[in-house]
Amino acid sequence: MKLRRPIGIIALACLTIFATILTIPSVALTDAEQQRLDELNAQSHELGERINELQGQVDDLNAKAAELAAQAKTIENQIAVLQNQQAKLKAEIELEQAEYEQILEDIKVVEKRIAENSETIGYVIAQYYYNDSISTIERLASSENFSSFVDEEVRLSSVSDTLAAIVEENKNLKRELEIKKKNAEMILADLEEQKAELAATEKQQAELLAQTRSSQTEYVNKKNEVDAQRKALQNEQYRINQEAARILNAHITSGDPNKGGYPYAKYCPGGIDSFVDRWGMYVCECVSYTAWKVEQNYGITLRWGGRGNAKQWPANARAAGYRVSNVPKVGSVAIRQAGRYGHAAWVEWTDGTTVKVSQYNWTRGEFSVMTVHKSMFEDYIYFGG
Repeated sequence: MKLRRPIGIIALACLTIFATILTIPSVALTDAEQQRLDELNAQSHELGERINELQGQVDDLNAKAAELAAQAKTIENQIAVLQNQQAKLKAEIELEQAEYEQILEDIKVVEKRIAENSETIGYVIAQYYYNDSISTIERLASSENFSSFVDEEVRLSSVSDTLAAIVEENKNLKRELEIKKKNAEMILADLEEQKAELAATEKQQAELLAQTRSSQTEYVNKKNEVDAQRKALQNEQYRINQEAARILNAHITSGDPNKGGYPYAKYCPGGIDSFVDRWGMYVCECVSYTAWKVEQNYGITLRWGGRGNAKQWPANARAAGYRVSNVPKVGSVAIRQAGRYGHAAWVEWTDGTTVKVSQYNWTRGEFSVMTVHKSMFEDYIYFGG
């Protein structure tokens, strides 16, 4: 089943658009119709100015919101860098802390060795003290022989000297470890200070990010509020334009067959975009002409309104259940995607490679026929199966 779409905002032109009803071409209107048409024209013009003003506000608010979004992204990146630095700093502190604790353990070991060696030295000294209370002759006499006397004297002297050297070496090692301990404490203090500074900076950046996001939200909300006002005015302008179109369309009949039978041909090219046709599109535009051809050939009334730009036709057609192909077919609508709005034309003839199309507004507001390679158009919409 092929769906019908409700009319939305009036379709934009293929190449150029106007926001309001412009000068209306002369048609056979009654005085009452002409008076009403003039009133509608004035109302539409006034609404158009207000819509443009609101659109300017929307654009400014969008720009500011986008600027704040970019600032927020920059701040987020800066916070990510700070967090990365803090992670590295944390790992460095943990490593330095482990080294510091190892130094403390090493100091304890050295202190224990010093204490043990000092006890041994005390024993040796006691031995000397004991031996000094006995005369040399008595020590010699008590010895098994002279050799053992000499050996004992040498042993006590050597042990004392060796232990004294070990104690001194351990004391030097302890002093070195104490220096390392102080250096490690200084390094840890410096790292903790860096950590505190990074945390403070991250906190400031997080507060700034929150403020920026809040401001961005305010601008977005304000933009949405203004945009809602703009859309409401557009809807009102659309209603007015539709009423004006109904007055004009009541006097519209089939046009010149040499110009595709387009019923609005007598208003072109000078009246391009001056009012909307019965399909909700601006007259003398490419989409207005192809909408007429679809209705004329298939009895299908397209109501794509605000989604009626030529570029949007393929998506609209698919959504409505019509086939879209890159192969030209007689009686299909050819769509060219180039330009801001794209272009629509009616396929009059094709041999599969070359296509002959009829169209409006290839030259501003004019009817024309041209024969080109099929690649001139990217899409071909089949309304007739």
